[in-house]
Amino acid sequence: MRRSSAPSMKRPLERSNTSNIPILPTSTSVGKSAEVVNRLTPEPASIADADRLMIYKVVWGKISTRKHKTWEGDGTLEVTGRSAVLKDENGRFISNASGLKFAEVTEGIQMVVGSKEVEVLEKVQGRLSSTSSEVPSSPCKKSRKDVPKQLFKPPEQLAYDSRSAEEETETSSTSFNRDLIKDPLQNRSPVSVQKSEAVPRETSLGANRNFKSVVRTPMKEDDPIVEPLVMKKPSFEHQFHNKASNEEPVEVQVPSCLTKHLRPHQREGVAFLYECITGIRMVDPPGWGAILADEMGLGKTLQCIALMYTLMKSGPYGKPLAKRVLIVTPSSLVENWDREISKWLQNERIFTFIVGPNNKLKLYAQSSHIPILIISYEMLSKQIAELSTVKFDLIFCDEGHRLKNSNVKAFGVLSRIECKRRVLLTGTPIQNDLQEFFSLINFVNPGVLGTYQDFKARYETPIVVSQRPGVLPQSIELGIERLNELNTITGRFVLRRTQEVINKYLPEKHEAVLFCYPSELQTKLTRSALSFYENEKGANAISPLQLITVLKKICNHPSLMSVQGKGDPESLVSLLANQLPSWQRMGPNDSAKLGIVEALLESLLSIQEKIVIVSYFSKTLDMIAGLCEHYNYKYCRLDGSTAGPDRSKIVNVFNNPSSDIFIFLLSAKAGGAGLNLIGASRLVLYDNDWNPANDLQAMSRVWRDGQRKPVFIYRLLTAFSIEERIFHRQISKTSLSGTVVDQKQNLNNLKFSDDELKDLFTFTDPNHVDDCLTHSLLECPCAGIGNPPEIIGHDKDTDGSPTETIEPEAQEESRYRVRPPNVRRNKPRTKYALKMQELMRWEHHRSPVSESVLEQLGLSRCTEDIVFLFRNIVSANK
Repeated sequence: MRRSSAPSMKRPLERSNTSNIPILPTSTSVGKSAEVVNRLTPEPASIADADRLMIYKVVWGKISTRKHKTWEGDGTLEVTGRSAVLKDENGRFISNASGLKFAEVTEGIQMVVGSKEVEVLEKVQGRLSSTSSEVPSSPCKKSRKDVPKQLFKPPEQLAYDSRSAEEETETSSTSFNRDLIKDPLQNRSPVSVQKSEAVPRETSLGANRNFKSVVRTPMKEDDPIVEPLVMKKPSFEHQFHNKASNEEPVEVQVPSCLTKHLRPHQREGVAFLYECITGIRMVDPPGWGAILADEMGLGKTLQCIALMYTLMKSGPYGKPLAKRVLIVTPSSLVENWDREISKWLQNERIFTFIVGPNNKLKLYAQSSHIPILIISYEMLSKQIAELSTVKFDLIFCDEGHRLKNSNVKAFGVLSRIECKRRVLLTGTPIQNDLQEFFSLINFVNPGVLGTYQDFKARYETPIVVSQRPGVLPQSIELGIERLNELNTITGRFVLRRTQEVINKYLPEKHEAVLFCYPSELQTKLTRSALSFYENEKGANAISPLQLITVLKKICNHPSLMSVQGKGDPESLVSLLANQLPSWQRMGPNDSAKLGIVEALLESLLSIQEKIVIVSYFSKTLDMIAGLCEHYNYKYCRLDGSTAGPDRSKIVNVFNNPSSDIFIFLLSAKAGGAGLNLIGASRLVLYDNDWNPANDLQAMSRVWRDGQRKPVFIYRLLTAFSIEERIFHRQISKTSLSGTVVDQKQNLNNLKFSDDELKDLFTFTDPNHVDDCLTHSLLECPCAGIGNPPEIIGHDKDTDGSPTETIEPEAQEESRYRVRPPNVRRNKPRTKYALKMQELMRWEHHRSPVSESVLEQLGLSRCTEDIVFLFRNIVSANK
């Protein structure tokens, strides 16, 4: 549905500053030096308005006196002299009128044509009518000197028409040549355009000055022509199952305003989603949903906008499939979705309804002319009753991993909405286990895998068992068989691409995992906390989860254990607080992680680069903010207390190159997903989370589309602490995700036994260990001087990721070990974007780390703070 372009519109039609001046043909008696016709002089009778055909793009509807009109559809208005004919998008006649003055038809005007009312949007083309193929010669008048000469430039010709402008002007003929050209910006079928063999002249039609020119700036000869993106037609089986045997399938194209911006992998994604949503990919059993599981930064939002707008314009049988669209997203991304729709569809007169304090949800049910509703998960759960009268044709769920638990309220609310076409967007479809993956599948295509009990017995248990170290070969074979079967089923509606497909569009990325020495105060507090947990069995005993929180705070900085006010003197927090020195005696040196941040900020200030610092604790952000204030560093902050409308403003100010704010403090829980912080080229993940997907989301804020500088990602971990053991658990989870979703069956990745994962609360004295726990657990024999461990030659899978060819005698053992023994590197090392579990292919640097490496990372002052460093470089020129 469309609305008029009244001043109250949210996005009025953009006007062009250029004029579209049609060509006037001349006779052969006029030479190359023919002069331009005076604009103020009326046209000669020989080329009167009666012989000129003008076509305009319009919207039409019933005649109404309402201020804000509701239009029924798009169409064209063909004006010849004083008559006009209104046709719909398919060229069918609607109405006509006569007695029209040509000069009255201007852009934005509303007029009555027969029984319909129309609003003129823009001129499509203007040419002589077919009834006048030849115009007699007429004398040319001199143009006024104060009027600039502006010659009409036709659209660029296709490659097969190689004649130059000079060659055209040299030929003389009294007839006009009609050549087929194609407007690459409009993606329409070739149209006939008349070209004069003589020098084109300006015309005196003053009415043309206000028309928006559809023929934009001609493309350069070396610019590629936009290839139309044509969707797949439904099969006969699809027509039979959908009772559409009497309907003729039509050719559906993605609108050119979006096609020209899509990269190759995005074109594939739009085509995949279209086939899923229309039911072409899953006919028996029928399925209408899809999961777009591309990694962060691949443009999932643009792909969904392209799908949405295509279905709003047409469907496989001609009729539009999506009249009402629901977009559900985290509250921090509501404004982002509105900006993206405005960015890509700014000239397409599409309106969105954003639920907020001033826009109540019940108003949307009364706004039939607004097709798109954008709402947060929380708001939808509270106000779902207001949508009882609204029928949605398409649902998008951004950050869809929020629906990983079928027992949460949002899952139940969305499942009750009667809409079979559902698209779920997530960069991390598996975060902890396969049960979450089943919940996502069951949401988009209910029942395709049966009940969860059936799924667990057939798929989950065999796959998980085969991933454990030390299992029998029969269990491994069964797990691989069920894994292939599951991938075959889910591959019909789950699309997963990794960042390798866009590496060539992005700058170089340096990833570093830094294991920092714990300070003496941190070691003392950690020993006290573990002793208290083991010995205290009374009322003051604490749970394992409470102990984990305490240990993580100690790793961030001991000052976070200080207690304000009166507390239980027998509690663990009070015991640790009493061991702290006075606040005047504490500083960055009491935590190596904070010392590294301090040194990094100082180096970035000198080279004028911006940085994002991410943490899961508000108190940690308070501490870093205090450090910034101490040194008078300008910073901004986004956490759970930041109001929704202010979040986009903060991001825009930070991304502005002219802004002097170079530090962005970000709460991983409040803004770790969806934000685009390409204004920064450095990111520090100050602490980690049990869920590796949260860390990966947070680390993807800066290395994404639009980034122009080399990116540096720092993960800070306190060595020998619970943070390092959490890191081990993350490796186990990402290994499971890589096997199921990424369909990588490389069983030589890192895996840890259950006994190793349970060793969370074991105290390790840093004075008696020469290596970090992670490198020791790898059983890596490298010298730690920067060279990756000696591994066997790489072959590339179909997805571009490296796989290892294992010697026959070592194949069985390599399933359980991190690295097979006595292997040699046969080929030069190639750099790839590596997953966390592939540390055996990263550079290993043992303390003391090379000065050149630290200088590249901006950490020249931190030689004594680092126990071990893993580094990987992702280069576009690999």
